[in-house]
Amino acid sequence: MIRQHLRQSWTMMKQHRLFTGIYITGTAVSIALTMVLFIVFYITLGNIYPEYKRDRMLIISEETHRKDNEKYGDIGHFDIDFVEMLKRETKHLEHIAIYDIYKQAGTDYITVDGKDIEIEKNASAVDAGWWQLFDYNFIDGRGFTEKEMHENVAVISETLATQLFASSKVAGKEIIINGKHHRIAGVVERVTKCTPNTDGDIWITINSPFASKHTYSILNGEKYYAIFAVAKEGKREALRKEIEQLFQRYYQQHGESKYTYTLKMRDHWHQAFYLDQDESVWDAIKIYFYVIIAILFIPALNLSGMISSRTSGRMVEVGVRRAYGATKRQIVSQVLFENGVLTLMGAVVGLLLSYAIVYIFSYHVTTILDSYISFSKDSGNQLSVEMLFNTTIFLCTLLITALLNVASALVPTLLALRKDIVQSLYQKR
Repeated sequence: MIRQHLRQSWTMMKQHRLFTGIYITGTAVSIALTMVLFIVFYITLGNIYPEYKRDRMLIISEETHRKDNEKYGDIGHFDIDFVEMLKRETKHLEHIAIYDIYKQAGTDYITVDGKDIEIEKNASAVDAGWWQLFDYNFIDGRGFTEKEMHENVAVISETLATQLFASSKVAGKEIIINGKHHRIAGVVERVTKCTPNTDGDIWITINSPFASKHTYSILNGEKYYAIFAVAKEGKREALRKEIEQLFQRYYQQHGESKYTYTLKMRDHWHQAFYLDQDESVWDAIKIYFYVIIAILFIPALNLSGMISSRTSGRMVEVGVRRAYGATKRQIVSQVLFENGVLTLMGAVVGLLLSYAIVYIFSYHVTTILDSYISFSKDSGNQLSVEMLFNTTIFLCTLLITALLNVASALVPTLLALRKDIVQSLYQKR
């Protein structure tokens, strides 16, 4: 039966080459555009290197407001005492990591003794928990530990290691950061700029003398940090409640009376779509709802019109087959099989086309959803194999497109089969 269906499908494609070409092209374009969109969503939201815990991660900050009528508000960050309280008193916390957000401004100068080389980089100031929360792949060495937080240590990327030493096996060697010697604790695999929270070439401790070298990074003599927290499996909501209770208790003890403090705990997808913690998934989806409609349903409607027109031209064939005993079910199965073959061919072409689009236009594609992803066109392709070759994305895209294509073929076919056999036979007279 399958061999017969294949033979009939091949004959149909040869007889209707224009229709076949348009159908395959339409399906390929739909799948390519949908794949590109899904790849972008996956890069922005999925668990990818080194952020494999995005689905359990909370990004914690606070808003400070004056209690009087003055229009004053600020997005604040926490001091180390509040962070230590979270570490001690939360039962549902698996990992916590902090970094000095103000350290992201400015340039650090990196050199090596005895070498005529100076590289300008922006060092990230993080704590020891950074290396437990984020799953960096260490090529050599390891991340710095709690005991090393007051030492001059650094973790560097393999890219920087190669630039400085022409090798990635450099753990234990020294580099000079802004004139200060630092021991290299470890070397990590290159991190794509598509993960702006964890991208970097050099990481130093939050207690480094250069961690807050800019005057505006210190408020009232205290350093302030942004917090990433990961809940234990299935305990994210419980962790939220714990943090809320600790936040209220902490600021009742330490808060100034003229200010009010509001806790902000956002999931990763909230940050990715620039949404507030109270906004829902639908608030994110509706932003791109019309784009998805245009990509998927408009081509499906066009294909449906084409199939309806072609079905009208095949009414005599349908009438003859029914006159010789073919059931409506057999005719429908043949039409759907032909549609499936064309859809599969279009899917293969669309898959290749989507990878070509993403690879060639990676700079533009990866910044569609997240403007924090910033790299120049000269940075090279920032997409990893993990981001592109995702079986789930392709199967979901193929399933959605196949369902739409089946609907576009099934509806006109069922409408055509409602006619009597005699009407079908005399359709072209």
